[in-house]
Amino acid sequence: MCILKKQFLLFKIDEEKEDFTAIEIEDSPTHSLLDSNYIYIIVVPIDKEILIWHGRNASIRMKFIATQKAPTIRDKYGVDFKISAVDEEDESSEFKEMVDLE
Repeated sequence: MCILKKQFLLFKIDEEKEDFTAIEIEDSPTHSLLDSNYIYIIVVPIDKEILIWHGRNASIRMKFIATQKAPTIRDKYGVDFKISAVDEEDESSEFKEMVDLE
């Protein structure tokens, strides 16, 4: 199990409610929680970072909602957190390590 799992929070977009819902990170690999049809927000408090992960099949509407809602989530954890976008299949090695893709 990746040690960083305990150090970040995961939210999944709910297109119907136009908001994000928290996802429990348990013993399964984190990457198995990421679905290509959705957008997720990953809060990494240790790095003061908010990552918006775009699944390759996510709709334009979902991307719009994510862009609008990410600052709200950021404000709950720290207004100085940086917000970055991560596209599926274009993740950095650090991101892949964090979610157990490598």
